[in-house]
Amino acid sequence: MPRGNEAEIERKIVLPLLKAWGYDLQNYWIKPKLGNGYPDFLISLPLAGDRSFNYLVIEVKSSNESRLSGQQQLREYMAAAQAVFGLLINGKDYQLFYQNPLKKPLCQLKWAAGQLERKSIQKLTKVLHRNAAEALVSALTQEQLKIYHHLEKVLQKNYAFPSTHPQRTAMIITVFNHKGGVGKTTLTLNLGAAFAAMGKRVLLIDIDPQSNLSIGLGIDPLRDIEDQGRKDIAHLLLEPKVTLEEVVYRKRWDNLHLDVVPSHIRLADQEADLIRTIDIDRVLQRKLRNHPYDIILIDPPPAFGKVNAIALMASHGVLIPIEFAPYPIRAIEYVLARLEAFRPVMDNPPRLLGIAVNKYDQRNSAVNAQMQERLQDILERVAREYAVVSNLLPKDTWIPKRAAIEKATDLQQPIFSRNLYAELSRADQEPIDELTTTFENLARHLSTEAFPQHE
Repeated sequence: MPRGNEAEIERKIVLPLLKAWGYDLQNYWIKPKLGNGYPDFLISLPLAGDRSFNYLVIEVKSSNESRLSGQQQLREYMAAAQAVFGLLINGKDYQLFYQNPLKKPLCQLKWAAGQLERKSIQKLTKVLHRNAAEALVSALTQEQLKIYHHLEKVLQKNYAFPSTHPQRTAMIITVFNHKGGVGKTTLTLNLGAAFAAMGKRVLLIDIDPQSNLSIGLGIDPLRDIEDQGRKDIAHLLLEPKVTLEEVVYRKRWDNLHLDVVPSHIRLADQEADLIRTIDIDRVLQRKLRNHPYDIILIDPPPAFGKVNAIALMASHGVLIPIEFAPYPIRAIEYVLARLEAFRPVMDNPPRLLGIAVNKYDQRNSAVNAQMQERLQDILERVAREYAVVSNLLPKDTWIPKRAAIEKATDLQQPIFSRNLYAELSRADQEPIDELTTTFENLARHLSTEAFPQHE
């Protein structure tokens, strides 16, 4: 395949592809204004009257870049154009994005990635050819949406796109590590946002008295809870008549929706009340029955206290975030041993979903290799001594260490927020692309590998 700068990729690859797919100059715009930017190509077909239908947005990148960037910007363009497809391409690799523009709000984007080769071009042709676009346009009314279901079947067959009407997975996951400072709360927040971006209905439960998850999502425990006379996680745990719906706060960031059960510092003073309450360990498990969510992520404090037992009792799985550094690596044996100690008192002990690497600094290759080897030794020893099996998650799920994620936290927004992306400088936007891709990989791994067909 030809390689080079953006202009060469457009001339040698994109324009020939558009011609091969049946489009001519009347069907596409070069660098039109969309939102706050200018995508490289917008493919449109006429509707009745003077209207047109935007089918495909193409964003071209140089093949000299070390990775295919620009995912978030392409999402922005697709939302602005109400386009069905988005194609990100650099001459070596591509990513294909899909959304149903007739849904209100837009269904979340799904994407496939791969190397640009003859077989992949044949797959792209199935859905990006003018014939496919015209077939869609010919049936484009609110009452004739069956064609979208057919389109999704084609996508699932050729790209393994997930359905926009998936069965409920109903996963409840506690994200836990006894060692603080490994980015547990930030990982929980953005992993939840990744699931939401994949079309899941997500609930985040902050069961840590420090309330970092709540604050990170723009919920102030004093101003938004106490001063407003509203309820939080402490009320849910200690007041039998308080229901889940009464303590849920709904947060929106343009394209993103997350439900949150916030925490409050008062929870730290109520440890004794929790201990005195009969069968308190199962209270959250009971109150999460018949919930409407696909994914629930629980963020407990970095300690083995009563609230941690409550969180674990309610969970289907435990995800352990870790940083490649001596102290977090050393602490992992204690964490796994203590988790194993909880299992005999649980009706259905949660599965160990694996070790999720966070704050991964790719520059320290020698240190990373040393830490990874040490971690593998510990996991093997724990498997022998405690019969606890836990694995390091795949490398494409390792969350890179980037300043942009700290800026997102300071701005109290998930990294998947389009509002956040628009506020950041160009230098910070590329790391956001890398971060969102990695969090999506982690969410997809948990959905397909950790909890296949889980109900």
